[in-house]
Amino acid sequence: MLPGVKGRLRLVAAALLLTVRLAGAHTSEAPTPGMPQTPHGTPSQAHGQEAQVLATQKPDLPSQEEGVNVITPSDEPRVPMQNPSRGIAVPGDTMVDNDVYHQFLLDRLETVRTRDATGWAWDMQGWFGKDLDRLWLKTEGERLFGQTADAKVEALWGHAFATFWDWQAGVRRDFGGGPTRTWAAFGVQGLAPYSFDVEATLYVSNGGRLAARVRATYDVRLSQRSALTPEIEANVYSKTDQAREIGRGLADVRLGLRLRYELRRDFAPYIGVVWSRKLGRSAEFARAAGQDAVNKQIVAGIRWWF
Repeated sequence: MLPGVKGRLRLVAAALLLTVRLAGAHTSEAPTPGMPQTPHGTPSQAHGQEAQVLATQKPDLPSQEEGVNVITPSDEPRVPMQNPSRGIAVPGDTMVDNDVYHQFLLDRLETVRTRDATGWAWDMQGWFGKDLDRLWLKTEGERLFGQTADAKVEALWGHAFATFWDWQAGVRRDFGGGPTRTWAAFGVQGLAPYSFDVEATLYVSNGGRLAARVRATYDVRLSQRSALTPEIEANVYSKTDQAREIGRGLADVRLGLRLRYELRRDFAPYIGVVWSRKLGRSAEFARAAGQDAVNKQIVAGIRWWF
């Protein structure tokens, strides 16, 4: 019995040893978790090979039957560009920041009542042009005692030299109250600090005559629709013009105050008062004609622009 038992134990031991050797060989060939292996290299080499494989593979595009968000191939020809850096020219695609504009302002159209007479007065101006260069047309005047006491018409070319400011040059024509006079005009017009509207013009005529005119207005907003507008104007002449009853030096000063109510932004009736005084030789001419050197007026009118 012993020799047979020993033989059987030897066979079992040999089988166990063979099993252990096979298990060790299999464990040495298994990949380590987190480090994918390929038969052709190290883990870093395997990653590069995997990227190349993915790059060469083309994903299958979904067909139109799979949904609406699909890429539809198009054989439409490309639009040629004359200048690729400026893009494709589109008809009508033009800049309008320097287009032609215009504005007309009837600043004063009013009835005038004084101690001795009634009449009416006007002050209008308009311009036509672009942002930098414009043609200005201005006129103002007054009719009292049934006749035109004084009237002016100006045609000026304006050029913007600063924000809200224009140089102006042109001609002025005076009529009414004597013979007509023609002047060359040079001046500035614009919006001064604190929103003062200012006009300052120098005039040159034949015979060495010079004149200067300064006018300023300011809108005091009382509400969204109502405004109180004070005004001041002064005229200076270098020579006496007896035919038009204008004296040398500071000829006259005018102060006005008008209260308007804007029914619309572009249309407003107003009422106001105007005080004017002639000075120096101009006052002497007025007294010689039987008029007062000081003139007080009550006015009512409309202001309209478009």
